[in-house]
Amino acid sequence: MPFKLTRFIHRGSLVFIGIGLSLFSYAQYTNVKAKDWQIGFGQTYLFDDYLSPLSHNGGSIRYSSGLLKPQKWGLAEGQDASFNESRWFSQSALTFNATYGQSSANSSLLYGYLDFREHLLRQFISTEKWKVSIGAYGAIGFGGRYCMQNGNNPGDLDASADLGASLSAAYQLNLWNKPIKLRYQGSLALIGIAFSPEYAESFYEIFYLNNFKNTAIFTTLANRQSWRQQFCIDIPFSGRMSSVRLSYWNEGQISLMNNIRIRVLSNQFSLGYIRYFSIL
Repeated sequence: MPFKLTRFIHRGSLVFIGIGLSLFSYAQYTNVKAKDWQIGFGQTYLFDDYLSPLSHNGGSIRYSSGLLKPQKWGLAEGQDASFNESRWFSQSALTFNATYGQSSANSSLLYGYLDFREHLLRQFISTEKWKVSIGAYGAIGFGGRYCMQNGNNPGDLDASADLGASLSAAYQLNLWNKPIKLRYQGSLALIGIAFSPEYAESFYEIFYLNNFKNTAIFTTLANRQSWRQQFCIDIPFSGRMSSVRLSYWNEGQISLMNNIRIRVLSNQFSLGYIRYFSIL
């Protein structure tokens, strides 16, 4: 092999080794995250005048899982991203709600909704007791309602994409020699896009006759309000790498689109488990 080519390969190898070592050293900060799983029960109020002029109430079940990660943004070189040092956090959450509701006339309405949202939070208050963060989130959701007594048009579809504001606050107190954390997180959709049939339009017309006119609606607070609130208590186990979470959820969707009024209002309690990971 020619001498110049050998020297070129040798120098190139050193450059790649140097880049690899630099990236390796940069990546050697602690990968910290908190993963939670929750299951809950409660009551949900349902009203959809596309399907029925009656409101329905019933028991509901919720499943939720989430991931909270501190980010390295704004930290000094070599400083670990951690829950104590970081000011930026990303949070993802997957939630499923299901309800079996009944009306005063004994009609039945089934409801199910799957929601995924991604938050980006900036911590503005950080003391020994208090942590307060404000940020934004994006969400996509899909589900619907099914009226068991309707023969001609029994179902209504939910599909939406939202951008909104998010607030998170935590307070730590010591009880029974344990650092108990009280948390609140609230989110409110500000703008988005949602699916809605026109009043008296059947889904046969939409999906079989391809009449999609006016079914994609731009949403604001004027025609659709969607919010979620969670109050919780985190009680750590020994070692503080995991906790039990007790939560109360208040969640709602109220909309008036294409002259169709929809209300879904839930109040639920859940029991959950949180696991904290710290991996190099």
